[in-house]
Amino acid sequence: MRELKPDPAQAIRPGGPVAAGADGPEPLWRTAASQRVRDLAWCSLSPPLLSHLPAGYGAGAALAHWPPGAQAAWQRWLERADPATLPETIAELSGHPDPTGNRSLRLGRHAERLLHFALHRAEGIELVAANVPIRRANGHGIQTLGELDVIWRDPASAQTVHWEMAAKFYLMVDGQPGTPPDRRNFVGPNLVDRLGDKLDHIVSRQLPLGRVAEAQAVLTHPIDRSEVYLLGWLFYHDGRLPAGLDALGIAPDHLHGWWSTLDDWAARAQAHPAAANTRWCRLPRADWLSGARVPEAQTESAAVLHTALAQRFADPHQAHSWRREAPVMVCELAPAGPDQPGIWQERSRGFVVPPGWQARAVERATIDRSPPAAGSR
Repeated sequence: MRELKPDPAQAIRPGGPVAAGADGPEPLWRTAASQRVRDLAWCSLSPPLLSHLPAGYGAGAALAHWPPGAQAAWQRWLERADPATLPETIAELSGHPDPTGNRSLRLGRHAERLLHFALHRAEGIELVAANVPIRRANGHGIQTLGELDVIWRDPASAQTVHWEMAAKFYLMVDGQPGTPPDRRNFVGPNLVDRLGDKLDHIVSRQLPLGRVAEAQAVLTHPIDRSEVYLLGWLFYHDGRLPAGLDALGIAPDHLHGWWSTLDDWAARAQAHPAAANTRWCRLPRADWLSGARVPEAQTESAAVLHTALAQRFADPHQAHSWRREAPVMVCELAPAGPDQPGIWQERSRGFVVPPGWQARAVERATIDRSPPAAGSR
């Protein structure tokens, strides 16, 4: 869509429930029967990863916030919506790909589209534009500077707001001995991305893009605020949250899970008091956003899952290095309730990591930990 001009630290039980919903009704992104509703609710209603931007990011950057009352009104609308009228899941989209090639199935892009849908229908918000490319002519032709994720107006304040959205999943590993936690200790499962790098990029490169002359030339209104809309899950070694998270800006109610080696996960799963009434499933990346709800036929016991993961991590095929080296997200499941026979609902989630992954992750986390030069943000 485009419009152009005419936290205190805490510990959780390893393998235990995620934080959300512990003190009140279970959130819609966990309990809705339709994954369309759950994914849409997660992108618009789940807790943000950050409660504040850490010191050093300057006064020009801020975290996203909805206008007063808009998010609650949107939730009421979504609770009553017919799932058939909502955006399809990635699995549904992949069943009939767009012949023009315009339909991206990347999880981050899908999350953006769900947020666009929510803002388009939310009361008190006027969605102005989405995914607006910003281009600049130079001596070599046309250069694309980047893309503005969301532009919306608040009718009550008459302000135009620019949001940069990211949906991210990071595992926290140890850094150098004796050093406090750092945002770069949070690494993606594929070891390419880090929370610190992503946040630096959004604040220093993406947010200022809305104020360059080329952006102002194509937008209907000048931008009054640029904000970070960062959602996701953070995963901690065997589910233990370290001290010092608040200093990193991590929200006390952020969504979190665990990561473990195969043997540590298996030992904990077998020793769990509720092991006899627990099932497990592997979550494909397309299902990482919201809480899992799985028919019993798609679940497996911890013993069966252990065997499958051991075989995967030991796959000898030369072309299957990605299977040997990539962590696998799994869900611990409990019965959804007597009124939902045969349905199992997520109790916790985490990554089971292959041999050698932790050492590679620690090496990745400790690369270039020096603070940025003054003015680099």
